[in-house]
Amino acid sequence: MKPASLLDAESQHDGRTFWWKRLFPVNREIAAKTILVVWSSHFLFAMIAATLIKDGNLQTVLVQNGLIVTCCLIFNWLLYRLLSAFQAGDIAMPLFLLTIPTMILTIVSVVMDRAVIALAIAVFGFSDWPDANTYWPISRGSILDESFVRYFVFASWGGIYLALAGTVTAQHALVHSRQLEGLNRKSALQALRYQLNPHFVFNALNSVSSLIIDRKNIAAEKLVDDLADYMRCVLDDGGESMVTVEQEVTQQIRYLEIEKIRFPERLIFEADVQPSVKKWKIPALIIQPLVENAIKYGVANTVDSVRIRISAREEAGRLRIDVANDGRIIPTSDKNGRTGKGLLNIQQRLLALYGHNAAIWIANDSDSMTHATIILPDELQAFADS
Repeated sequence: MKPASLLDAESQHDGRTFWWKRLFPVNREIAAKTILVVWSSHFLFAMIAATLIKDGNLQTVLVQNGLIVTCCLIFNWLLYRLLSAFQAGDIAMPLFLLTIPTMILTIVSVVMDRAVIALAIAVFGFSDWPDANTYWPISRGSILDESFVRYFVFASWGGIYLALAGTVTAQHALVHSRQLEGLNRKSALQALRYQLNPHFVFNALNSVSSLIIDRKNIAAEKLVDDLADYMRCVLDDGGESMVTVEQEVTQQIRYLEIEKIRFPERLIFEADVQPSVKKWKIPALIIQPLVENAIKYGVANTVDSVRIRISAREEAGRLRIDVANDGRIIPTSDKNGRTGKGLLNIQQRLLALYGHNAAIWIANDSDSMTHATIILPDELQAFADS
């Protein structure tokens, strides 16, 4: 249990916070600070002018200006409440409020502070103050003269307040929009990442079944362990969205080792990673569909042995990842010319991560090999606006 003194302090703090929010319901920091700055500057300027001109006793001028500024603070707060009541709507209404309504408010403030000064003279009877009649009643000309200057102070404050409040609102909207965009992009990337080829899982399980039937228990156990490790890395919700090239290639080698159980004689694979790019960060599982296609269109469709080669190197400040396999079949399109799901997955992920700063293409070379190549910019350009 908290001490009584601490509870009292918290209650007082909550009470102050409550009234502060009641006084300034919206844009409280902007409103309070701008009002204080404007009228503090006004007070300071009046005192400097009185000092330089030496017009009357400084103590008298100090009290007079203090009363005037106090009245102006109150009426400025009323103008703030008036603007804040219509600020959420069309900007035309706040701008209108800065014309005729502000003029009326200004005239009332001039009459009010003159009346307050006259009352102070009458009540306290300051010996060095002018007679109260010089402040009250006041002529229309005196009201208009002082109101003319004060109106521009109120109107200028209103313009500054609306501009700052609009800027803050726009910034909040922009931050909110970027947060939503980030969440949408993150969700899309996770969904794309988790689009595994179910045939791989089915084929791996069939391979396990075949090994068990053939009583190759050690090989079956290794295959189950490899498959579990691979699936855990792929499906783990805590997995990294960006991994190093070395990690990604290692993951794909594990995948190929699992597939080699199905094609022990026909699948030959190798990896060649330039040492300088091993720590380069890339999207996790970005080359997984390319390796799957190499299996699907290369090894699975022939009785001959097929090579699959994964390479990664730096070219002109960019990362070049290449997955090549024997054969002249181009796995990017079906008979209707549509892009495969795996390649579409890569394209969508690259677009979400790098904009138009990354690329992927499929081509055949003169050595009767099909190459699937991904070009990535520096890792610092990931998630950058393009």
